[in-house]
Amino acid sequence: QLYSGDSRNPFTSQGYIPKITFREDKYNLNYYIACYDAAILYTDFYIGKLLENIKDNTLIILTADHGEFLGGRNRYFTHGGNIYDEVLHIPLIIKDNQYFKGGKKISTIASSVDIVPTILSRINPLWYFFNKNRFDGIDLKTTVKSKEIKRSYIYSYFPQAWSIRDVKRNIKYILNQDGKEELYLLPDEYTNHINDDSLEVDYIKKGLRKDLRNWRKKGYPIRADINAKKISLDKQARELLKSLGYLQ
Repeated sequence: QLYSGDSRNPFTSQGYIPKITFREDKYNLNYYIACYDAAILYTDFYIGKLLENIKDNTLIILTADHGEFLGGRNRYFTHGGNIYDEVLHIPLIIKDNQYFKGGKKISTIASSVDIVPTILSRINPLWYFFNKNRFDGIDLKTTVKSKEIKRSYIYSYFPQAWSIRDVKRNIKYILNQDGKEELYLLPDEYTNHINDDSLEVDYIKKGLRKDLRNWRKKGYPIRADINAKKISLDKQARELLKSLGYLQ
């Protein structure tokens, strides 16, 4: 049984269904998850309609910018604020009539930085061949051929936290802005091994910490708003951005 959040903050999610999402007399989490699933089904239906009118030689990529908390970690229908896999794990569906034909499900871990190289390799392969070293990501058609990606780490970040994931060993290290560290042996992202004093864990921890530090020293993550200008938002715009999780 769930209860709506603090009426003074309609976006409170920790331990509550947010007030902006809450419906009167609906206290069961399954009801809200069913509504979420219905929204996915609605979107899926109209994407299907769109694809019916797209030519076969079109490269189609379906993905998302983030996941959503549906009760995990006592958070409900929100995203942002951390970089756990509930938020980082997103769909990635690729289809065309060359390398990405239907029917294959590949479990290899990819990153959103791979999407742009994949597109460029498809539409201008010669240019991409001579410029691929300029990209952090890789062309994902290599996963169709070998089901392997030649990379060691995947990096993620949020304004208050950074993470590095050892792809081969499936281990994730998180450094928070306040200095708090977390270490998870995936897929278990609830047991924090950061204080494990075994030699193996200590070795892994120091290595990931060093690599994450070096990544940040290179100037990553690159801020999209490095030359941002301050603007004033009206109340309606602020409320809309809050409902989408982009403002607290």
